[in-house]
Amino acid sequence: MMWLGFIFIIVVLYIVLKNSGALAGVSNSNKNKTPMDILKERYAKGEITEEEFERMKKNL
Repeated sequence: MMWLGFIFIIVVLYIVLKNSGALAGVSNSNKNKTPMDILKERYAKGEITEEEFERMKKNL
C-alpha cells in the first residue's frame, strides 16, 4: 500500500511539472522570441485579424 502512495505522488509531480512547462523547456524558448515573432505567431494562429496585425506591426 505504501508503494501505491509513493507512485501516486510521483505521477502527480510529473503531471504538475509537465503542465507548468518545466519539463518541456517552454520558458527558455520564449526568451529568444522577438515581439515581431510573437505577433506573427498570433496572426498565424488566428488570434488577431489582419487589420490588428498591421496596426500592431506599425506600433512595433
